[in-house]
Amino acid sequence: MADSPRKVYLSALADCLRRLRKADGYATDAGEMVTLEPAPKLADNAPFITPVWSRQARATDPAVLRTTRATTVDIIAKVPAVYTRAQEALDEIVADIERALEDQRFRFPVGYQFPQYQSAEPIAAAAADGWVGVVVTVAGHIPIQPR
Repeated sequence: MADSPRKVYLSALADCLRRLRKADGYATDAGEMVTLEPAPKLADNAPFITPVWSRQARATDPAVLRTTRATTVDIIAKVPAVYTRAQEALDEIVADIERALEDQRFRFPVGYQFPQYQSAEPIAAAAADGWVGVVVTVAGHIPIQPR
């Protein structure tokens, strides 16, 4: 049985996010733990990124109304950060996520729209928790049926 269109889309996003490594010029090593699990069980301050689909709706483009669904994905990221660098760490992970998606159209199969940036929102944490988090929301059209 073929993977669902949502799984194909999330897997392509995960491949983009695995690029996040300081050795490759990124500000964080968040790409070391990319998972497709909505709520990964990790150590308290372990960094992670997970793309999770949050909503599907009717296609917004009439030309593909019968063949695709508008799909919204939340890219949830958490990275360690000391109190004095929390804002800087938050800016770095958001910039890394946006940069990891640049020029990656080739990772998405024919019929899958490249994800378009929608918004970013910090995840609230207490100042002493030792981490910062963000939800970056992207959206695109994906096929209704597996290809």
